[in-house]
Amino acid sequence: MNRVITIGQLEAAINRARTAQPASGPESTLTREVSALGGIYGRLIWERRDAIGFEELSQTEQIALQLWMPPESN
Repeated sequence: MNRVITIGQLEAAINRARTAQPASGPESTLTREVSALGGIYGRLIWERRDAIGFEELSQTEQIALQLWMPPESN
């Protein structure tokens, strides 16, 4: 996967992951993948960007994105 990920694609991945792996426990803890995807989303918002290059992501973020990106977006 060597491309640009839009904020819309990222939102779709987050929604898929949260549906499959909802927050759990008394503190509503997010899974590692959802947390990683949320971190990317927060970075885009903070930096006022609407996309990010796949190669800019950490290995953990890349794996989470590959796991939860909707099939039609891959």
